Amino acid sequence: MTRADLIAAARGAPLLVSGGLAEPLAGHGAACLEVLNLEQPRDVRAAHAGYLAAGARVIRTNTAGASPERLDRYRMHDEAFIVSYMAAEHAVQSARISTDETGVTRWVLGVARMESRIRQLGFLPLERVESAARTMASGLAGGGVDAIVVETNQDGARLAAAFDGVRRGMSDAGRSVPVLLTLRYDALFATPHRDRVTEELAGAAAAAAGLGVAALGIANTDLADGWAATLRAVARAFPGPLMVEAAPTSRDLTAILNDPILWFRLALVGGGASPQDTKLLSERLGALQGGDEVGNLHAAAANDPAAVPARRPKGKL
Repeated sequence: MTRADLIAAARGAPLLVSGGLAEPLAGHGAACLEVLNLEQPRDVRAAHAGYLAAGARVIRTNTAGASPERLDRYRMHDEAFIVSYMAAEHAVQSARISTDETGVTRWVLGVARMESRIRQLGFLPLERVESAARTMASGLAGGGVDAIVVETNQDGARLAAAFDGVRRGMSDAGRSVPVLLTLRYDALFATPHRDRVTEELAGAAAAAAGLGVAALGIANTDLADGWAATLRAVARAFPGPLMVEAAPTSRDLTAILNDPILWFRLALVGGGASPQDTKLLSERLGALQGGDEVGNLHAAAANDPAAVPARRPKGKL
C-alpha cells in the first residue's frame, strides 16, 4: 500500500492521528511554534518521530497557526508559503523514515486553519480567506502531504472561499490530494438560539458534501447538544467518513467510540497533547477493535437506517 492511499486505508479501520505539537516543542519557549519549521527543523522532526513511535499512523503538520493572518502577528506574513512548505517536508521525511524502519505505512495530514476574524479588520473578507487558503495549500501540497484538512467555521460563504483557495493552491503546486474538513461553530454576530447551533453545522456539512470533502469532523467547542449528538446529526447530512480529535480520557470520545453509528463511520481518530496521549488512544482503539465490543456495535447498528456497511475485521495495514 502506498502513502497516497490514506482515505482508502482509513475506510478499512480508523487510523490514529498525532496530537498537538505545543507540548513536545515547549522547550523552545517560542511564541510562534510555526517559526520552528524554519529555525529548528531537527526538533520539529523529532516531535513527529515521537508521535510515530507512540503509534500514530498519520501525523499533522506544524501549521496550526501558519495562516498569513496569524503569522502577521510576528511580522511573518510574507513567509506563510515557506512555513507551510517546510512543515510539510519535515513531516513527510519523518513519515518516510518511520515507514522504512517499521514496514508500516504512515501518512501526513497538512493542517490549514482559516482565520475568521483579525483584530484590525474584524471579519476577514472572503477574498483574503481564499488567498490564505491558497497560500497554505500550495505550500502543503508542494511539500508532499497526503491530504489537507481545512479548519474553518460553519459560514457557507467562507467555506466555499476556503475550498476555492485550496483548489487553486493545489493547482499552483501541481498536485491534487484529498481535502478534509473540520468545522468549528462560530456565533458570528450574536449568541444564537440553541436549536440553530446543530442545524447550522448540519447545513455546513451538507454543503461540504457538495464540495467533495473526503472526511468531516466537528470541533468540540461552543456546541449546544454535546459532541456525540452533534456529530451524529451532522453525519446524517454528510454521507462520507468522519474524523474526531480528543484527549484519550475524554468522556465525549467514549460516547462517540461506543456509538454504533459513529464508530463505523470513523476514518481518523486523534488528539491529545503528547505522544503519551497517542499511546493511550492507540490502546483504546486496539481494545475496541479486538474485543467483543465490535460485535455489539454491529448488532446495534444493524437496524439503524443511518448506519453504513460495517467494517470487516482487519489486522495491521
